[in-house]
Amino acid sequence: MLERMMAFLGLVDPAAEEEEGAGETAELETREARVLKPVPESAVILIARGLEGVQRKEELALALRKGKLLLVDLRGLEREEGQSLLDFLCGVAFANRGTVLRAASGIFLAAPRKSMIEEWEEEDGA
Repeated sequence: MLERMMAFLGLVDPAAEEEEGAGETAELETREARVLKPVPESAVILIARGLEGVQRKEELALALRKGKLLLVDLRGLEREEGQSLLDFLCGVAFANRGTVLRAASGIFLAAPRKSMIEEWEEEDGA
């Protein structure tokens, strides 16, 4: 049992498992294919951090146009670069009837449609 768990986690060479039978090896291969498969193209939220967001500005705009949410972390960027990226994303979101909200200090959420985001605010109990 321990050997099977270690093989599943990739800590043991799968060739060592061949001694126990071809059925378990085939099962291990199907599990590896299922676990190690690439990320699907239909990701709903894209996260861009730092310079990666500035360098892939056009790709972020295309993803926003395709209906994906963007979480953009501008912390660690120079103020001018971050402001430029934020202005660009605000323009793309506006063109798609979307919105850009501040999630935290330096972190923004861009949505292609305003209806995709519901904002709850705490009422002051005065």
